[in-house]
Amino acid sequence: MFLFKKVNMTKLFFAMIFIMSSHAAYARSLNLSTARKLADVAESYGRTKNWALSIAIVNEEGNLLYFQRGDNTYSGSIDAAIAKAKSANAFQRPSSAFAQGIKEGRMGLLSVPGVVAIEGGVPIAIDGLHVGAIGVSGAKATEDEEAAMAAVRSIKKS
Repeated sequence: MFLFKKVNMTKLFFAMIFIMSSHAAYARSLNLSTARKLADVAESYGRTKNWALSIAIVNEEGNLLYFQRGDNTYSGSIDAAIAKAKSANAFQRPSSAFAQGIKEGRMGLLSVPGVVAIEGGVPIAIDGLHVGAIGVSGAKATEDEEAAMAAVRSIKKS
């Protein structure tokens, strides 16, 4: 009888660990609904300034989760938005940090694979945990980042 209880306690222990780790992974995930909301905020912000934007959202693995292209955006903004999001995600810092580094003469940054040294890519954190990134393209680079930041700030307000 004692052995039976011990086996059940062991199973219970591992089941609890599995449930807790599953919840932790879920809590850190950027879901499609949130990605759409982020893109909508960035697009709405851009629309108030008459900017036509492409918006890419990647998850914490760097895989494209959502893409939205506004009316009258140029085709080059598609790949640019995705690259900005992937760069901000991979290094967990805004792509503007690399742009600033280049301005300061750190040209070696250009040789780092995945670095996009132009504004518009911003990491996304939920409850302080990195969950992905947003990349915006279509306006001036500083304006792209402004729209991306508006989207990321909206998370804290919801």
